[in-house]
Amino acid sequence: MDNEKNNNGIKIIAGILAVLLVVAGAFAVKLYNQEKDTRSQLTKEKNVVLSDLKEMVNKYDVVIEENNLKDTELNDARDKIQSLIGDIEAKDATIASLGRYRAEVFKLRNERDFLFAQNDSLRGSNEMLAMRVDSTTYELEVQRGLGDSLYLENTKLFERVAIGAALAANKLRAVGVIERSSGKLVENSNNRRIDKVRACYTVPQNRLAEAGDRELYVQVIDPSGKTLGSAETVAFDGEMITYSTISKFYYENAALDICENIAPSGKEFAEGKYEVKIYDEAKLIAQTSFTMK
Repeated sequence: MDNEKNNNGIKIIAGILAVLLVVAGAFAVKLYNQEKDTRSQLTKEKNVVLSDLKEMVNKYDVVIEENNLKDTELNDARDKIQSLIGDIEAKDATIASLGRYRAEVFKLRNERDFLFAQNDSLRGSNEMLAMRVDSTTYELEVQRGLGDSLYLENTKLFERVAIGAALAANKLRAVGVIERSSGKLVENSNNRRIDKVRACYTVPQNRLAEAGDRELYVQVIDPSGKTLGSAETVAFDGEMITYSTISKFYYENAALDICENIAPSGKEFAEGKYEVKIYDEAKLIAQTSFTMK
């Protein structure tokens, strides 16, 4: 009787143990599967973080290469991201580490946007330069295709435009004048009474000419061939010009009247014929003459 009870107790305990073993096994399997799913999810999120970082590196590489940048904040930011990629790849992903990585990615994105915004103007300049280079290349190819005759025609056209843009001097008139104490000037042809030679001319309107500060050289030569006034010499493309005075003015593409007064080289002017010439650098653009008696 006692043996039968003992056997029944053992069977009950064995049954309980078997049930517990099955439950423990099932629980262990569940935990294993959960851990496996967690590791898989963490790995996926880790790869997402790495993908975002590598995409940032690629964008930095494009901007740096396009703008030929060296030792800049963009280079430093890219190197920082590459270092972070190496650190993430070398470590197992955990919930805590992924949190830190996501925060770092957010920070690096903001830094990237700020640096790219700063670089926009430079990128725009490079794109504009590239467009100009492409345009120039295209124009050169077209010009080559047209042949030598068209090239010569264009060259002649450019020369005509350059000639058309040059300044002129019209209505050149030179006379002897007596200078009154009041400042009034009175024309006279008596060489002994004349105080100065007055040369007046007009620079006509020229819309092709470049506006700005300009200079024309006035040369007054007396009957003996001597240049009056400052008699200083300048050279333009190897050609020497001795001038009496310089007309300095601001040209606004509108007609402009200019007068210059030149004193004698001695006490008085010599009797005879005087030559007056206007030069734009070495180019003679107007001349006249008059006589003192």
